[in-house]
Amino acid sequence: MQRIKSKSLTDEVKDSIYKYIKSLDLSKDTKLPSEENMAQLIGVSRITIRSALNELASEGIIFRRQGKGTFVNSEALQMKAQLNPVRQFTNIIESSGYKSSIKTLGYEIINADFNLSKLLKIKENEPLVVARKIFYADENPCTYCVDYFPLSLLEHKDECNDLDKYDDSIFNFLRDKANVRISWDKVEIGTITNLDNDELNNQFECKDNVKSFLLLEGINFDENDRPVMYIQEYIDTTFIRFNIIRQRLME
Repeated sequence: MQRIKSKSLTDEVKDSIYKYIKSLDLSKDTKLPSEENMAQLIGVSRITIRSALNELASEGIIFRRQGKGTFVNSEALQMKAQLNPVRQFTNIIESSGYKSSIKTLGYEIINADFNLSKLLKIKENEPLVVARKIFYADENPCTYCVDYFPLSLLEHKDECNDLDKYDDSIFNFLRDKANVRISWDKVEIGTITNLDNDELNNQFECKDNVKSFLLLEGINFDENDRPVMYIQEYIDTTFIRFNIIRQRLME
């Protein structure tokens, strides 16, 4: 288990525990060390360990048994792309067995309409930055992303020119340029077809074929629970199929 040099955020500890889990021979034992032992090995408090374990439990990666300990769910580790965890699409694509690549499609500045202003809790007609990019699986377009955030988050409008340097994660762009750290998001899951949708037809090159896409629409919140970005993610499930572990509560 990798020791973290300084007190880390929960997601860093969670990542360290997950890497440790992946290194185990689960055919022999699926039980994890106690919270106290993990805290000593990683170098953080038990509170941080418990928080990270709670997140892993909510994702179905581990099971916590009262009076018995914490156990790895080996079935969850075999799933290629889980629906619950927030992961970069490059990782999801590669976990699904493809070579990933990204193409940024530039940005534009628009005025927020009523719906966008309500979602982001800003004034109507306030300038928004709209950034677009597309992810490829073995050179096939598989995910098209559109991100909206207030221009007022940036000190200078010209900073938008650096968006293409952050093709892997717009979260890192907001962190570096606006000192905004995304803490959590709320996502609604739906479906959409390419019928009469020139944008999807162009990005997925499917004008002659009717296709359905998984649509994730969400709001990203910062550490102060302020909505800072609205996202639309169109996913071709030919390449990416999500899985989910659901735990049943017995009365």
